[in-house]
Amino acid sequence: MRAKQLKRGGEKGSALIEISLSYATLVIVALLTLKASVNASSSQSWTVKQAMTDAFITKETALASRIPFSDITGPSSLWGIQPAVTTSTVTVGKLPGGQQVTATLHRTRIADTNNLPAAGGTGTVTTNPAETEAWKLQSVLVYTVGEKQYVKSRTVLRIR
Repeated sequence: MRAKQLKRGGEKGSALIEISLSYATLVIVALLTLKASVNASSSQSWTVKQAMTDAFITKETALASRIPFSDITGPSSLWGIQPAVTTSTVTVGKLPGGQQVTATLHRTRIADTNNLPAAGGTGTVTTNPAETEAWKLQSVLVYTVGEKQYVKSRTVLRIR
């Protein structure tokens, strides 16, 4: 009878060990799953931010292509005359949860050297008989993802 009592006592102790091992295994699986989801969401965030900045710089290119020429060369132009640069902080989109994604937009315009002096160049009526005017509109978008900084730029040539 004493042997049966010892055997039962040993079984109770082993059940406690099995429960502890099961709980530890469950915690390890939960931590691995959490780590995998954090890794997946961080790479997804990078992809989403890349798509947002691509869309923004494409919109910037479209603006440079369609803005009236008088607005490009006027005193309130969005593009400063090189070496001057206009800089602004822009919102390129929002992440799920409402977190805004911001970037810094730098714009400058460069006159073609063959423009007449009134249009910022050094050309003459001899070198530019049609009196054409050409400007390069440069837009540079600087943004961060995590701890890394990225840059996207576009240049549009406008001629009249």
